[in-house]
Amino acid sequence: MTRRSRILVVEDSPCQLLQIQMLLESTGYDVSTAGDGQEAMESIRKSTFDLVVTDLEMPRMDGLGLVRAIFAQDLDLPVILTTASGSELIAAETLHAGAASYVPKDSISSILVPTVARILELKQAAQPDPRLASCVHRVQVEWKLDNDLKLVPNLIRRVESVLSELGICDPSARLQVAMALDEAIVNAMVHGNLEVSSELRRMEEGRPYSQKIKERQSLAPYCDRRVTFCLQVDRSTATFTISDEGPGFQLNEVSDPTDPANLEREGGRGLLLIHTFMDQVIHNECGNKIVMIKHCKRDE
Repeated sequence: MTRRSRILVVEDSPCQLLQIQMLLESTGYDVSTAGDGQEAMESIRKSTFDLVVTDLEMPRMDGLGLVRAIFAQDLDLPVILTTASGSELIAAETLHAGAASYVPKDSISSILVPTVARILELKQAAQPDPRLASCVHRVQVEWKLDNDLKLVPNLIRRVESVLSELGICDPSARLQVAMALDEAIVNAMVHGNLEVSSELRRMEEGRPYSQKIKERQSLAPYCDRRVTFCLQVDRSTATFTISDEGPGFQLNEVSDPTDPANLEREGGRGLLLIHTFMDQVIHNECGNKIVMIKHCKRDE
């Protein structure tokens, strides 16, 4: 029997805690709860979890303190924030401290479960052979992808394995890179090639969004477009180039992805994660190509 993923939900509001717990349990996850960061750390010391979902503003130890405590102990435990309006600055700081992603509280019913599932998928990277890994010095590879979202986790696991072999980032940072890549590739497929608006995700728990994607995956000209993903990596730098064949977009019409005030905006969530988790991000003028760069940070 396959073990159910164990999730720790940390939230000081009983109503919000119950909502998240019921949502995750109805999807098949094994859920434990804690009322604040300090209680959460006590649970983490006693039990093994696959993922943490945490509020930001809590008594005794808040979400930022919890993330810092988890990563201070070198735990391979991804953290998802739930963010409320007005918490933008601390949420951005928490992402920089090591959190894997965030979900606005007004979008929990539609975004939380897919985000949890995606992170758990991306966490299952293959472990490289250490002797073979020491022989790798440079990798360059290019993929041509159709618009099948099921391809993305396996592709990112391949990329994570290469990054691990070349010593780019520690496991928690590689998960953040994986989240950024997932956002960029899915954006290229869904918003670029298929031209499906992210605003549909808020409607009827995302059903119109999913239906439109499925419809256009077999409808010309959308289904004929491809996403090109190019990976160039050596022992100091990884460069990821993603381009689609859609009409593109005007970057100046999109909310500033470096501004924490845009955390609550549906259309800017992916770009904010990308800009937070990557060291450099470059868009072409047309808006259908993105170059993301991550540098190796080794211990002094």
